Amino acid sequence: MKFISKLVGAFALAFVAFGASAQSYPQKSNLPTLYIDTENHQSITSKETYLKATLRYVDANGETYYDALGIRGRGNSTWGLAKKPYRIKFDKKQEFLGPDHAKAKSWTLLANYADKSLMRNALAACLGKFAGQPFTAAAQFVDLVLNGTYVGNYQISDQVEVRKKRVDIVEQEDPMTDDSNITGGYLLEVDGFADGEPCWFRTSRGVKITVKSPDDEIIDQRQVNYIRNYIQNFENALFSADFTNPATGYRQYVDEETLVSWYVASEMTANPDAFWSTYIYKNQDDPKIYWGPLWDYDIAFNNCQRQGDMTKRMVLKDGFGADLTGVWVRRMWEDPWFVNAVNDKWKSMVADGLQDHLLKFIDAKEAELKSSQVLDGRLWPIHKRVYDEYKIFGTYSSTVNFLRTFVQDRISFLTENFAKEAAGAVPTPPFELEEDYYYRIHNASTLKCADITSDGSSLCGNTYVSGTDSQQWTIKSVGNGYYMIINRASGKAITDNASLSGNNYQTGSQLGLSDANESSQRQHWQFVPMPSGDAYVIANRITGLAWNNSGGSSDDGNPFISWNNDENNVSKTTRQWRIIRDELKVTAGIQGISADDQDYIITYTPSESVIRFYTDGETLSGTYTLINVNGIVMKSGEIPETIDVSSLPASMYILTWDANGRHNSCKLMKP
Repeated sequence: MKFISKLVGAFALAFVAFGASAQSYPQKSNLPTLYIDTENHQSITSKETYLKATLRYVDANGETYYDALGIRGRGNSTWGLAKKPYRIKFDKKQEFLGPDHAKAKSWTLLANYADKSLMRNALAACLGKFAGQPFTAAAQFVDLVLNGTYVGNYQISDQVEVRKKRVDIVEQEDPMTDDSNITGGYLLEVDGFADGEPCWFRTSRGVKITVKSPDDEIIDQRQVNYIRNYIQNFENALFSADFTNPATGYRQYVDEETLVSWYVASEMTANPDAFWSTYIYKNQDDPKIYWGPLWDYDIAFNNCQRQGDMTKRMVLKDGFGADLTGVWVRRMWEDPWFVNAVNDKWKSMVADGLQDHLLKFIDAKEAELKSSQVLDGRLWPIHKRVYDEYKIFGTYSSTVNFLRTFVQDRISFLTENFAKEAAGAVPTPPFELEEDYYYRIHNASTLKCADITSDGSSLCGNTYVSGTDSQQWTIKSVGNGYYMIINRASGKAITDNASLSGNNYQTGSQLGLSDANESSQRQHWQFVPMPSGDAYVIANRITGLAWNNSGGSSDDGNPFISWNNDENNVSKTTRQWRIIRDELKVTAGIQGISADDQDYIITYTPSESVIRFYTDGETLSGTYTLINVNGIVMKSGEIPETIDVSSLPASMYILTWDANGRHNSCKLMKP
């Protein structure tokens, strides 16, 4: 920890003042206002080093002043955005949000910049509490003034850490002794960014885990070894032959209540990152692994453009982290107890008024944020996409209405889907191609991701690494239910190289990659749905043979081969594959846009073949022209709200438009 401690000259860390002092620091809206000043008004540029600071918390009751704290940046992808998130750390523990919350040094200031409603993290906490999670993070909205400059609406929240009224487990001794009880407590995060953390480990199935507590500065290797072995024992039991046995399988290691409530909440929020970042913890002298708390939900509730509309899709199938928590949960989904426990929990939550509870919370927060979001919107316009927002609206009320509609529709979908799963095996639906996206292909047995060998000639399995081009595939329809599968990195297509002996094609050859050739039927593949497991057999058009993970090995680099395609497919998970939609293709949308600061944005949705001009509730006055690469005008006229390009052939186009006294242009690719 690099906190710079102890400012001088105060008998107490905080006191309440009224009168003239309060008048100097007014509330910006109906919400409390935080005034934070760093020493010498230094800019906050680091996520590691705290700057000395003072803080004034101003609300209707007056002003509370804190003169001994530090502030630094926080977050992963969110730290790279213009509206920065922060972490503050007091010199001494504070009941910063009152006696109902933790007495602690560390607190977070969430920017919620990519969430135009500003309330998704708060709504997730509301849901977590309703679902029965032992701890849910605070959500106190404030206006933040930093070094005299208003920087927007923020959410004060708890730091996820071991502490009473947070993750309330035993905090291990510091320093550890030979007699220390190292059975707990441990706070862990299944973490896609684990390999950038100082203390982390990987299970035998590739699940990366960061140790959050004990702190990396004090943790002893014996503690690391203990918790690594414990998690490995859980994973071994989960993938054992008798994993469904409550006494000898994985259930001996998990707290069933928090596991089920965490999973149900993850599906209700449709959080794409639920499996990418999952908190779990273990207490001292307690054999159970507990699940939660819920954290980081700004791209949840249908707010992730990379994923598209998640209303009627499962995180289990389409969430990020298939190689992380997804490894475990997909295996649990094969246990009838888990499926029924999820359905029973869901039915009880719906019967207890889940929908009404969430909608009332949204209504209350919309009213609470009404004035503050106007101020925030002047600085950070609501109609501009800044990260990965799925839908952009011109008004705050439209943004919140979208959230309300999602909650209602999501509850209806999950009620039907969970009931179907609990009633028995749910057949894998026919494959439906979404051309705007790359795909990943994982073996159903090992979850290893289809990748190319180092020489680029053949297909093998490797641990999934987010954003790896060689693990992403363009799936292209060639008609009659067959598809080509083309590697993003090499541009080559998967090819069955099986040799013909007499009238039969021989099994066992490693699947190859060769120049994409639509006329080569060895590159044509059919996705055959399995009776359950959300999996497909991938069969070749010419040879009739199917993909197989050779020997069932989970080793990186293990060859994927062409093999038998027969009645044993349904029982052979080495032949079954999960086809997971991944990243939105860059070429599927707007490729470049004027850097001028405008009061509108332009989007192109290839699946709908529509260009949209989003404005802040006003009509955009001007003209546009759409030309092809040969300079021929394809469309032109007054700027409408939408431009339908469905009748145009696939190609690159140039869109130009004149509005607000400026000439602008951008490229777009119609696939």
